[in-house]
Parts: sequence; structure tokens; C-alpha cells
Amino acid sequence: MKNHQLFVSAALALTLLSGCGPRYYYDSVEDDDLVEVSYSAIDQLLLGLKQPLPRGSLVVINSLVNVDDMGQTLPFGRIVSDQLTSAMSRSGYRVMGMELPTEIFAKNEAGILELPEKTKEALNNVHANAFVYGTYAAGRKNVYVSLRIVDISTQNIVSSTDFSIPMGPDAKRLATIPEPKE
Repeated sequence: MKNHQLFVSAALALTLLSGCGPRYYYDSVEDDDLVEVSYSAIDQLLLGLKQPLPRGSLVVINSLVNVDDMGQTLPFGRIVSDQLTSAMSRSGYRVMGMELPTEIFAKNEAGILELPEKTKEALNNVHANAFVYGTYAAGRKNVYVSLRIVDISTQNIVSSTDFSIPMGPDAKRLATIPEPKE
């Protein structure tokens, strides 16, 4: 009996030490509800406003772009932008989605970031009060998102928020560049 207990104890110790024991899947990541996260992001942006943005104002929302390639937006950036649009609309704002030039800000001769003329013209043509833009970066375990609300007349950032979304299967599929098909 003692030999049997010793054998079981030794086998259990070897199993645990070798990593072949019960596995706890720390690498499996569950997706957050992207809709819930997007609505919460708009709540944070509106709570953080540094100046009033009256309800009924026209807000233009640009698709979120990949921070590694500002000219690229993947399904992640487009769907989150659409959800932000819905959340702003539900909060009482008139909202317009708009594909603005990829260069949202450019440096002027003094080295100060400002809206390029083409972007200002597009926003003024629709009589927008503010616009929302953002970037995202897909990491190994999370997608990181930064959002800003810019007052068009002053070109100042009037609110910003940052958050991350776990890189679950849905987020991974939406935020990564698909492999080329042969």
C-alpha cells in the first residue's frame, strides 16, 4: 500500500512538473462585446468634453485607421466607427460618417499640427461642429484604440479616450490583415 501511495505521489508530481497535468487555458481569450465597448467609449468622450458640444450638433465620424498604416482601415476600424456613429446618434447628435483624407493632421511651417485645407474644406462644406477620429493597433493579446473629438473651428482636441479590447477570435479576425489567397 505504501509503495502504491509513493508511486501515485511520484506520478502526480511528475505530471504537474512536466506541464501535462490539468491545463488552465490562460491563452484562450474571450471577446468583449464590441457594441458595448463602443457605446461606453462615446459615453467617456462626452463626459470628458472640455467645452460644450450642444446636442443636435453635427458630428462627423471618420473610420478608425490602423496605426501602422494610416491609409488602411480593416473591418475592425469600420465596424467600431459604425458603432460609434450609432452611439453618438442615440446621444442626441446629428452624425455623419465620412471618409476624410488619411492625413487628418499635417504639420504647418511652424511645425504645429493642424487640419489640412482639404480636410477643413470637407468639414466646413457639411457645416460640422466636431469630428471624431481614431486609431487602433492590434497587439498579441489586445487591440488598443485611441479616440479623439476635435472642435472644427479651433482644431483643438476637446475630448479623448483610450481603451483596449481583448484579442478574442472575433477581434482577431476583424483587426488583422488577412493572408493573401493563392
